[in-house]
Amino acid sequence: MKKRLLLAAIGSAFLTLAPAGSWAQAAPKAPLKYGKYGCTASKYRGGMVEYTPRGSFTISPDGTYFYSGFEKPSKGKFSVDKDGNLLFAGGYFDKGKAEKIDRPDKFFLVFPTIPDNRWTCAYVGK
Repeated sequence: MKKRLLLAAIGSAFLTLAPAGSWAQAAPKAPLKYGKYGCTASKYRGGMVEYTPRGSFTISPDGTYFYSGFEKPSKGKFSVDKDGNLLFAGGYFDKGKAEKIDRPDKFFLVFPTIPDNRWTCAYVGK
């Protein structure tokens, strides 16, 4: 009898949670925010994580970006794939990808000439 009650409770819990899980997965993706994204590199060193600012990039609705990590900004183009990732062409980020992560308006950025493997970039405003 106790076994049946336990199985009924577990089954009921799954039925209760299933629609909520399905609904959460069906939620629309957040639209891309145009504007400035600040970037930071993180490196594990001596038992601690060290964060180093790496400048910022600005994306525009016309498909261009500017990287402001140098004395003279670097300009290129970007596109957005079906998953919301940014794909860069030209400029400092040439052949790079900013992969959307589970936090709103945040990306992991990798590109061929990157000095420290991967940067974390987050929206900071217009």
